[in-house]
Amino acid sequence: MIEVGQDSLQSGVSRIQARSNLSISLDRLSVIFLGLSAVTLLVALGPLIFGLWVIMAIAIVHLLIVGWCFRLAWRGNWAREELVIGPEELTVERFTAKARSVSRWPVAWVRVHVESGRLGEQFVYLSCKGRRQQLGSFLPVPERLELAQVLSDRLRCRSAWSETHQA
Repeated sequence: MIEVGQDSLQSGVSRIQARSNLSISLDRLSVIFLGLSAVTLLVALGPLIFGLWVIMAIAIVHLLIVGWCFRLAWRGNWAREELVIGPEELTVERFTAKARSVSRWPVAWVRVHVESGRLGEQFVYLSCKGRRQQLGSFLPVPERLELAQVLSDRLRCRSAWSETHQA
């Protein structure tokens, strides 16, 4: 999901936020897991009443494994990039469940490139003075291309590159 806005505190500053498309929120995932746990434990309760405690132990281990897999899947797909375009500098902040990174680029000299991969998938890169950074790797291809277009449009008026040299 791409959101574009102006910074109300600073004039001339644009913000672009790219967020991963998660089809389910963490709250809903928790409710689904609690429902699954309740059903599993209710089914395992019957044999436990007859003294088959091993089935309850297996059900609990199963729920721990499923919960851990849900957690890994949700955290692995959560990502966000915030691009702040100021008068002199483009700041790219990337947030994932594991880390946060910040990179700064001179607005006048940064370029946005869209490149094709091996299977025809397209990737968006920032480049300047031999440095490169991929943007929106967690986004579907149409949203990556939208991010590239929005970023190019926002940078065009501040770019030192002439119209004939832009890619």
